[in-house]
Amino acid sequence: MPLIGAARALQDELLGAASMPIADDTPLAEERRAVDAFKKTAIMVFGVALQTYGHKLADQQEVLMHLADILIDVLSAESAVLRALGALEQQLPRAALHVDAARVFVNDASMRIDASARQALAATVEGDTLRAMLAALRRLLKLMPSNTALMRRRIADEAVARGGYIFGG
Repeated sequence: MPLIGAARALQDELLGAASMPIADDTPLAEERRAVDAFKKTAIMVFGVALQTYGHKLADQQEVLMHLADILIDVLSAESAVLRALGALEQQLPRAALHVDAARVFVNDASMRIDASARQALAATVEGDTLRAMLAALRRLLKLMPSNTALMRRRIADEAVARGGYIFGG
């Protein structure tokens, strides 16, 4: 299963020396890095759960629920970022609002993913192993929160001005 290999590779990466992120000033660089961290978080949680429960993982509904919540946010965050990048590339009139929406979503998703991952890990391992997994999680999700209040206001102001959905035709 490719996921098992990915989980092992991620474990090696997390146990290795911390690497400095490469400077990237392209649009939504931080959000793209966050989405990558979200994907790694999902792989880590799945890998730990699979190591702990093996073929009995299907019986662990709470852990699977948290994994599903993480995956929903991973896919939604990636979709929001890709849509915003597409809007920028196409120079759409509301491209800046697409960027705001993506940044707000990624910011909020990071908190939800962190909470779900913590709960899944706590339901899967304990003691020193749990402490090590939580340290790895902190290392993965080391994201700077955004001031979403300003972005939400810009989005809301445009929705009020248009009288509805701002990203439609």
